[in-house]
Amino acid sequence: MMEKYGRVYKIWFGVNPWIVVSDPALLRKLAYKCVGKPASMSEYGHVLTGENYEIEQANAFVASGEVWRRGRRVFEASVIHPTSLAAHLPAINRCANRFVTRLAQRVAAPAAEPGAGGKDDGHSGGTGNDGGGAGFDFFAEVGSYTMAVVGEVAYGMDFGTIEEGGGASGAGRAAASNSASADGSSSSSSSSSSIGQQLQDAAMTSFRCLQVENATKYLPLRVMFPWARPLVRWLATHFPDRAQREHMAARTQIANISRLLMERWAASKKAAAAAAGTGGGAGNAAGAGGDRAGGFKEVGGGISSSSFMAAMMEGRRGAPQEERLSDVEVIAQSFLFVLAGFETSADTLALTCYLLATHPEAAARLVAEVDAVGGRELTAELLAEGLPYTEAVIKEAMRLYPPVPYLLRQAREDLDLGKGMVAPKHSYVVLYVHSMHLNPDVWPHPERFLPQRFLPEGSAAFGPADPGAWAPFGIGARMCVGHKLAMMMAKTLLVRMYQRYRVALHPSQPLPLRMKAGLSRVPLDGIWLTLTEREAAAAAVAVP
Repeated sequence: MMEKYGRVYKIWFGVNPWIVVSDPALLRKLAYKCVGKPASMSEYGHVLTGENYEIEQANAFVASGEVWRRGRRVFEASVIHPTSLAAHLPAINRCANRFVTRLAQRVAAPAAEPGAGGKDDGHSGGTGNDGGGAGFDFFAEVGSYTMAVVGEVAYGMDFGTIEEGGGASGAGRAAASNSASADGSSSSSSSSSSIGQQLQDAAMTSFRCLQVENATKYLPLRVMFPWARPLVRWLATHFPDRAQREHMAARTQIANISRLLMERWAASKKAAAAAAGTGGGAGNAAGAGGDRAGGFKEVGGGISSSSFMAAMMEGRRGAPQEERLSDVEVIAQSFLFVLAGFETSADTLALTCYLLATHPEAAARLVAEVDAVGGRELTAELLAEGLPYTEAVIKEAMRLYPPVPYLLRQAREDLDLGKGMVAPKHSYVVLYVHSMHLNPDVWPHPERFLPQRFLPEGSAAFGPADPGAWAPFGIGARMCVGHKLAMMMAKTLLVRMYQRYRVALHPSQPLPLRMKAGLSRVPLDGIWLTLTEREAAAAAVAVP
């Protein structure tokens, strides 16, 4: 597109013109100048109504003004601050270790074949593969790890996506889901894990409904006829189709369970204060929640004290009224945390492993670095400073395959785009990050996988001509606040996974890789890998 139309051009999305920008300097300028997102941005993905619409508009991704600033502040305090970031590391380590152990079942499992589109049609290959082992879709599998992490960090709950015995079965998940009523209230026999499973199931349903192919029939009507949005919303409310009913039910379930957790948190705080007044605070508080591995503590059998939701609830106490998050805002930011962190992180990890499997020299260098870690604890300091090549590999994977390929803004005034071009006030501006990442005028050999671009040894020869030309997490005030947490999640899993397994591409992986756009840009046919226990592989080589 850029070769044909240049670095600034206009496209039509329905009846709305979108101005697409991929020039690094101009993109960065606009990212800082245009903080506001279109008020109707979320309406291009679904048709929420009632309170679910209010919750959607309150999340920090699409909100503006003071609502956005309040949401942004709580993310910064709970996710970006080094102390808060380090508090989430025990959950990340715990989830990574459990997931790597679970992968042992994939090593021993019967060989699987890719589904539709994954048959060997002469276009697939196995670069770096030894031709043996059971294959599985790592993209589908690694989502259980990322969902487990964001579940613990956002809500302080175990979603039950990773089990030592291989994860909850379909029947087990159904039983867990049925252990609480549809309005979010739990039966006397329900537990935190069953509520977590309900929350996960509702989130997964919402993700599925956000895919274009699963969207309500009212979505194209609203996009094509923006003047009729009130009418379309009325129709969707009173005559919903199956997709609309599923999505609304899932979002309502998320809201109701979030409220239940908030009530438990408030009740546990009240009980702890009362116990402290009678001199029995410490013992009663421990009995109510119990200590969790890594220093996490359950609060009243619900959210843990280090979770994002608990931080938001705690932040409301004693804060000026204008700075307190409403219940709707707390629900919105908690679900945004899951929405933003689950699929994008799974996507990045899967594509990173794909690139390592197809570039054995890079894989060997990464293995050498992670082996040097040995059995040491993965501390925040080690993950931040001690794994330069691992970080470079992740950054290069995100340059080639940014999970969110563009950023959408709305001009609040006429914007000078240079060379006589002006973006009129209220127009939509698309900051096309993916095109910038593949610009040969900015990145030498942009199609090649070269992690050394992000290391001192290779930055001069292969680094970007513009220092701001790498932006998979966005730029400016709207930059993803969870980028440090996302990098911590990715590095932790890569270290533990590559310490234990030799990772190769399955022979039936469809090549070239096909991508599809939905909530994020993901591999259409999955990422099919084979794993071999490294000790077993070494022993096999040693046998004459």
